[in-house]
Amino acid sequence: MKKLIIGTAIVAALSMGGCTSNEAKPTSYADYVASATAAHAKAKAVNNVWKQKKMKKSYVETYLAKADEAKKKGDEAAALKYAKEAYKSANAEVAQMEAWKGQKAGWEK
Repeated sequence: MKKLIIGTAIVAALSMGGCTSNEAKPTSYADYVASATAAHAKAKAVNNVWKQKKMKKSYVETYLAKADEAKKKGDEAAALKYAKEAYKSANAEVAQMEAWKGQKAGWEK
């Protein structure tokens, strides 16, 4: 009986976890660029942009510029690689923003 209950609980947990990632991943260069731009704009709206002090542009904008430059040169593989990096960075910015939503500093009441 215990095995049945544990097995049912595991199956239920796995099936619920599978429904959370119904979001379709981009497949082409244009899809990656569009998704990265949209996610970066969402993070930029709440001022959660990843960049170092000495950088003129954020990581996402830097990767998108490199992807565009590679696309103009005709290097499709490099363009897709940089577009994927921009997509990954933009989604990480948004994930961080969502994870920290509602949290307060220790000294706030």
